[in-house]
Amino acid sequence: MHDTDSMLLGYFDTAAEGFGDRLRAVPDTSWEDATPCTEWNVRQLAHHVIQGSRIYTALLRGGSSAEFMANLDQGVLDGDPVTIYRDAVAECRAAFRAAGALDRIVDYPFGPVPGRQLLGLYVVDAVTHTWDLARAVRLDERLDARTVRWILDNFEWIYGGVSESPIADSDRYYGPATGAPGASAQDRLLNAMGRSGGWRP
Repeated sequence: MHDTDSMLLGYFDTAAEGFGDRLRAVPDTSWEDATPCTEWNVRQLAHHVIQGSRIYTALLRGGSSAEFMANLDQGVLDGDPVTIYRDAVAECRAAFRAAGALDRIVDYPFGPVPGRQLLGLYVVDAVTHTWDLARAVRLDERLDARTVRWILDNFEWIYGGVSESPIADSDRYYGPATGAPGASAQDRLLNAMGRSGGWRP
């Protein structure tokens, strides 16, 4: 992985903004709709991404893996998801941009990782759930092509040493890879993350 820190932070912004764009477009009548993440409806999916931003912020500021897991399963947040998401992302962005944050080893629950790798994990999660949200609410499913290519080019680095991941022998959080040779870059990423383009709300 040879990207500069400025480039990495740019991928964070692109991924966060992509999800935020879809979140702002969710109709008021769609918050209870099903999503490709079968255990979550649209509101719960938004909550998961919001909690992810908050938890990553906490890790970068010295939080523990035990706190990560405890907060992961908190109930759905009250209030406007769009506003809560905007504030959570702003705080997470500031945490990643703090001096020394990308070099700091954080207590990620599936293996200690430097902040730089944690940023990569954030990007994959945000991009994948952007597609989940778009598919659930029938919005634009096209992901940022440059970010998708970066993820695919750095997949092994992003998940290196992480025990729960698409490249580990585990299916607790990731479904088995799907898809066929010759798929587009976006399809290859979604397939690696256990998504199937055949799912429809």
